[in-house]
Amino acid sequence: MARRRSISGSVSADINVTPMADIMLVLLIIFMITTPLLQSGITVNLPKAKNPLEAPEAEKNTAIVVALNREGRLYWKKTPITDNELYETLVKQFSGGEIGREMFLKADQALSYGRVVEVVNNCRRAGVERIGLMAEKEE
Repeated sequence: MARRRSISGSVSADINVTPMADIMLVLLIIFMITTPLLQSGITVNLPKAKNPLEAPEAEKNTAIVVALNREGRLYWKKTPITDNELYETLVKQFSGGEIGREMFLKADQALSYGRVVEVVNNCRRAGVERIGLMAEKEE
């Protein structure tokens, strides 16, 4: 805190906010860099919905999330995969006779509806009972 004497002889206290602003800018930059890194999987422009159901189980590490990007390519977590490999992987994943076989599909909004239906049919054929189609909440 700096103290200055005014002409009248009284003490005036001024707060120097420059160091605080510097620290806030550094923190802002750190958060801007790290936030995109926290996303798991492939980045997909999800379709918007007015009232989607919350699915906190989709955020778990054990959740099965398949992504379909704008070009129609499939990804198992971050690994590119073909339709046949997806089918074989899902059959292996659910070969233990689990109850409530569930997965989540993140499909890009620019993708054709027919491609999404192909993937859903392939997953159903592999034995998946519930498929959650992911969407962003519309504001």
